[in-house]
Amino acid sequence: MKLHYFKNAQKCALEVDLIDSHIENMKHIHAQLNLDSLKPGKAQKKKEDNLIKQLRCSMQLLRNCLFQNEECKMTALKAHLVPVLHSLWPWLLIDDSSMQIALHLLCVYTANYPAGCASLCWASGQLSLPSARSAAGSSLMHNILKLASQVSNDNSPVQQVVFCLLSNLALSHDCKGIIQKSNFLQNFLSLSLPKGSHKNPGNVSTLWLKLLLNISFGEDGQQMIMKINGFLDQIVEMCKYKHKSSQHLALLILHNICFSPTNKPKILANDKAIAVLSACLESDSHAVQRIGAASLWALLHNYQKAKVTLKNPSIRRRIDEAYSLVKKSKSSN
Repeated sequence: MKLHYFKNAQKCALEVDLIDSHIENMKHIHAQLNLDSLKPGKAQKKKEDNLIKQLRCSMQLLRNCLFQNEECKMTALKAHLVPVLHSLWPWLLIDDSSMQIALHLLCVYTANYPAGCASLCWASGQLSLPSARSAAGSSLMHNILKLASQVSNDNSPVQQVVFCLLSNLALSHDCKGIIQKSNFLQNFLSLSLPKGSHKNPGNVSTLWLKLLLNISFGEDGQQMIMKINGFLDQIVEMCKYKHKSSQHLALLILHNICFSPTNKPKILANDKAIAVLSACLESDSHAVQRIGAASLWALLHNYQKAKVTLKNPSIRRRIDEAYSLVKKSKSSN
């Protein structure tokens, strides 16, 4: 029932142009903030605080309007939501609370909306919007990557939301292209992994794994992450952790990169990677067995050298056994 009322509220928001008016309000707030910054003093500081409160309120309301509603997202796109946020970026950088709200808004806006993701890649100067042209940098996507690099290992609230946003954007071809051209993914190698497989890798590792999993869904992403020198060794180590959530994510990433023909020789040449996938076949978990078997089958498919590398008949037999077990468990359910 609540969802019904929520959808009705979103419909009303469209009918009364609420989205357009709040984005317009954000433009005015940006202009006023810039103007007031030229007049220092206690009175101006109080005025600035009030403007920031108004900005937060507008962003929170927009987030609710856009939640799982493509028509509302399209309206926000046409009203230049992204260029407006880009122009406000310098102000958001100096206030973590406002930045979190802005990032939450962008998470909602980009979720399952490819056009919204692509709009973050536009250079702000390409749009005929005065406030957007004043923003530094070429696109909001570049600014988000810069912010994510600064907080990549600090386990802060901003870090959690910016990684959530990047996980959405990683599914977009345009955004993936910008990620590839940046050095952002190199930060993954600087993760300090706990010693001992029984220890929890921590929230930061989980955020990275969720992002890399989304990147690895396409072949371009599978090749991109394998170009990071040391990536395969790092992900193989993370596959060994007993923490179920982290291990499962790491195994899925390893599984995905096995499907790229370009990656197969590198994976097959890595004894630790093959050992991890082979060990999956002996797991008590049917899900882990399935991932291991599918990964090894992917390496074998249309690749003669893999058949030589995995010539051990026991591995082939265990792959078949794992698939049989999975089929039995599915039919019994």
